[in-house]
Amino acid sequence: MRYRRDVDGLRTVAVVPVILSHAGIPLFGGGFVGVDVFFVISGFLITALIAEEIREGRFSLLSFYERRVRRILPALAAVLLVSWLLAAAILLPNDFREFAGSVVAAALSVSNIFFWRQSGYFDDQAVFKPLLHTWSLAVEEQFYILFPLLLLLVWRFAKGRWSVALLPVLAASFALAVWGVAHKPDAAFFLAPTRAWELLLGALLAVGAVPPLRSRILAEGAGLLGLGLIGWSVLTFHGAMEFPGINALYPCLGAALLIHSGTRDTAAARLLSTRPMVFTGRISYSLYLWHWPLLVFAGYLAFRPLTGWETAGVIAATVLLSVLSWRYVEQPFRRGAPLLPGRRVFAGAAAALLLACLAGAHGLTTGGWTGRFAPQVAEVSAVAGMRDPEALACQDRRPADIAQGRLCVIGAPEAQETWLYWGDSHAIAFQHLYDEALRATGRKALVVGYNGCAPLFGIHRADYPLPCHAVAEAVKALIGRTGIRTVVMTAFWTGYYHDTVQSDGSGADTAAVLDAAVARTLRDLAGQGVRVHLADPVPGARHNAPRAMAASLAWHRPIDGGFTAAEYQERNRRLLAAIEQNGASLHARLSLWRRLCGEGTCRYGEDGLPLYFDDNHPAKGRFAFAREDIRRFVAGGSALAAKQDSAKPE
Repeated sequence: MRYRRDVDGLRTVAVVPVILSHAGIPLFGGGFVGVDVFFVISGFLITALIAEEIREGRFSLLSFYERRVRRILPALAAVLLVSWLLAAAILLPNDFREFAGSVVAAALSVSNIFFWRQSGYFDDQAVFKPLLHTWSLAVEEQFYILFPLLLLLVWRFAKGRWSVALLPVLAASFALAVWGVAHKPDAAFFLAPTRAWELLLGALLAVGAVPPLRSRILAEGAGLLGLGLIGWSVLTFHGAMEFPGINALYPCLGAALLIHSGTRDTAAARLLSTRPMVFTGRISYSLYLWHWPLLVFAGYLAFRPLTGWETAGVIAATVLLSVLSWRYVEQPFRRGAPLLPGRRVFAGAAAALLLACLAGAHGLTTGGWTGRFAPQVAEVSAVAGMRDPEALACQDRRPADIAQGRLCVIGAPEAQETWLYWGDSHAIAFQHLYDEALRATGRKALVVGYNGCAPLFGIHRADYPLPCHAVAEAVKALIGRTGIRTVVMTAFWTGYYHDTVQSDGSGADTAAVLDAAVARTLRDLAGQGVRVHLADPVPGARHNAPRAMAASLAWHRPIDGGFTAAEYQERNRRLLAAIEQNGASLHARLSLWRRLCGEGTCRYGEDGLPLYFDDNHPAKGRFAFAREDIRRFVAGGSALAAKQDSAKPE
């Protein structure tokens, strides 16, 4: 296979948008599609080499895997080593423990599975995961474990009809991806079966499935269209859209068009073949490996968004490290001699992987190497794990189970009347306190707590796979079937107003939709003779509270994590107004925020420990000061609904 400068240039088109997107540069929000471009390039190049060697009768699986080891492992090992050293110096215990797990996953080429298993409602921000980007390397390596065997089998038993064999696999993978983004979006993003079609698209080009472009005009048009599709994707895509699925077709087809038309001397091919494009493409693997850990560690240490100059400095450091990595790590190992000549590279790879696994195991078994910090830092950081396992078993019940009342029961088992305790993840986090309050007042309640779903009728949450509308309808059916006459509602209402997209068919914006839903839900329940107890949202913190407090202790510098009372009221202005306007439909109201924000600043820690296990969910055992307020609220009184001058938690 002849060397193609334009394909190296296409690597530049892939990696630069990824870096700029991750760095938060405006207009590059869709830069993540560069990974998809990489997949198409990889599928084309690797398949072309394998197919050529199979045709000539000189293909060897050992030789193939040796090339993969030489291509992938040395630079990755260098990044893992430097990242581990930086993590040991910077990361707090909880974050270092998670990082240690990701080191093992990256070394074993299963980091896509590792990060998929971590994903979900309580997943931490990507900006705290230095090795998150290695998921794409894992996808490729998993793909190339089986793919050469498939090509060999087709050559042996189907007379080399690779196109006929690969097309159904590509179609199945693409169909799975389209289904996955609607039903299992995290799995669709991270796992190899839903990404394989992107690599296979390049593979089909390599085995000649697409006839060559004989017309120069067609070739020119294909090249320009390819650039246009990738550019349009980079400039218009955003993280909230469904991806990969159908949306991934555009950058992948763009890459395929550029590869296919690049055999002719087109304008696009000449652009991609310029010296800056080619050189950047040659160091693209190192650029991809280094940029994300550097951005994460810089942001972690700053504990705030990086400034423009800081971001520029990180990008400059990325380029410098990448050039050095390409020159002194990638190239020597790819040439083979004198560094680990021949098959000795496998022994070297095994040693490097073992070392990485041991380093990761150390971080896991030591709880994030807590000995690096004062004991209080570890104690504060540990609050991140203070959740109620009994309550967690009650969350996210299926709508059918909710409608039939197959739910957890809290409170006094002997109570005659059954209430409904309805909310989201905050209801689950507060459940143990409401259990105590219900027992103390001789009541019991069924629990409906669904992560990320506001306890409101008649709305749909966009870009969210959980059946929020179905849950609300199931609650309505449950109330109608059982004759429940008291509903206690608690949720992080602030998040729905600011961080979600909600619709009700009216075309109104999210705030208006939620305002109407609050009024409608309270009115509908009151119309059925249901007494409603509603809790205002707690203030939360600006940052993950255990991390912020631990960082302040570890780094001996103040970190602002609290909102002011004025900020709380402004953030919840629409909600508080909606509640006030519908106050006649409420039987009781709880406003814990008045206690937490009574001195002007909303506390997110007391007695040296955080109140929340993240930036808004109450940690178990840390809201004991609210016991009496919640008991009065359950008993039918409005707790802290009037302004208090002195409101320090006790």
